[in-house]
Amino acid sequence: MRKFFKIIFSRYTVCAVFILIELAIMAVLSFVASEISGAFALIGRVISLAVFVSLINKDTNPEFKLTWLAIAAISPVFGSVLYLVFSSRQMTVSEKGFLSNLFCRIREAKNGCKTHERTAAALDALSKESFSLAGRAYSVLGDDPLAELYPSGVLSYYRTGEDMYSAMLSAIEQAKSYIFLEYFIIEEGEMWQGIYDVLVRKAEKGVDVRILYDDIGTMSTLPQDFDKKLRRIGIKCYRFAKITPALKSSHNNRDHRKICVVDGEIAFTGGMNVADEYVNKKRRFGNWKDGGIGVRGGAARGFACLFLSLYDMTVRAFSDYDSFLAAPEESAEWNGGYVIPFGSGPQPMYSEPVGKNALIGIIGAAERYLYVTTPYLIVDYDLTEALRRAARRGVDVRIITPAIPDKKMIKIMTKSSYPYLIRAGVRIFEYTPGFIHEKCVVCDDTVAMVGTINLDYRSLVHHFEDALLIFRDPVIEDIRNGFLETEGKSVAISGEAAKLSFSEKALRNVMRIIAPLL
Repeated sequence: MRKFFKIIFSRYTVCAVFILIELAIMAVLSFVASEISGAFALIGRVISLAVFVSLINKDTNPEFKLTWLAIAAISPVFGSVLYLVFSSRQMTVSEKGFLSNLFCRIREAKNGCKTHERTAAALDALSKESFSLAGRAYSVLGDDPLAELYPSGVLSYYRTGEDMYSAMLSAIEQAKSYIFLEYFIIEEGEMWQGIYDVLVRKAEKGVDVRILYDDIGTMSTLPQDFDKKLRRIGIKCYRFAKITPALKSSHNNRDHRKICVVDGEIAFTGGMNVADEYVNKKRRFGNWKDGGIGVRGGAARGFACLFLSLYDMTVRAFSDYDSFLAAPEESAEWNGGYVIPFGSGPQPMYSEPVGKNALIGIIGAAERYLYVTTPYLIVDYDLTEALRRAARRGVDVRIITPAIPDKKMIKIMTKSSYPYLIRAGVRIFEYTPGFIHEKCVVCDDTVAMVGTINLDYRSLVHHFEDALLIFRDPVIEDIRNGFLETEGKSVAISGEAAKLSFSEKALRNVMRIIAPLL
């Protein structure tokens, strides 16, 4: 109850109230102005027509178009105004200028460190082994302007959040130069305390400790002055996209990444946030199944670049990319694989839907099997059809989702995706011990993707995400075996079990209309 009142009277609630008031005023003005003035009515019609033309000609997801067209058709003036405000991530002139300068600085540092030359050499080597895999790598590198292809170094797959947390803590303990942490959620508790104690000691010894966390993701888990308290003790901690009482589309673009980088030599990513439920110190939805990937080698610098790009955007400063991205000493430990640490997110930072395109590339090239773990299965038409086509051409497509959901409404939307996929031959399983939060894709023993990307609109369209794309590394076998182990604790969903009740169907039908915007 105390936590509830804390949220009710918090800055977040105040901002939400002001935004709703602004929205209501905008709606009233849109309707009233058209009624009292013919000139305003004419302007409204012109704006509506322009929005319709813009939507029809926009190079974007058809479902996104249809949703906005429906809103504009129901309320031409107000719907068109909503579209102009919320359809894309608007940036100010100064923000655009900073982003342009930031990318220039990163590119200059990469040129100085000769990362592009190493990527070209790695692409050439990969293409000699598999032209198809090299093509998929080239596609991701084209979509993400900051991504590079690296020899995989040493990769470790963690089947549980507990195992990953232990490895992260050990790596942080050994930090000599810097520690970067970027998380959607940080919550005070046993897990955070273990990390915090080490960070304080390291900061006192001169290690550069930086933390970036999402303002919305932590609105109920951290005090509002948490970042300031950490800065006072020498930890460079900031909130990403701080909520303000202003009506703007950028509030919808959250930092959903989970990145830990130590000294540019080791990095971690996956589904795990920094909160006790992720390591089962606290139980809310049965056993919490999470995990991720650890990278030891040059590819850790790729995650450092991802972290610094959003960190610098937040603090409006330029880091020393020359030193952070400089190639580490070559390691003799290499199993012959290649990896791409990449980011995904909204425009204008990402002109392409990097995560979605990477997924479609993997699905489209699958020949024998495709295994997917995801907490949410709210996929658009493109991904749905890609999965169905893979199953119909004989690929063994299996997807594991949670039996115990963290959000009941999202569970209904996930469940509503089952029948259409099952009819095409996709096999759906639900993890019965609890909630599975892991985001993994593994295919044909040759490619895998582990990261933060959920199979839903928020991750694929609105959020800033990250993942590691892996080619021909022995860790792929570990990821496959981890999937099969999880499948052994899951129940197969038949067509009958996938059916929705009448009330669930009604809710599903409403939610599907607005799902692309959520």
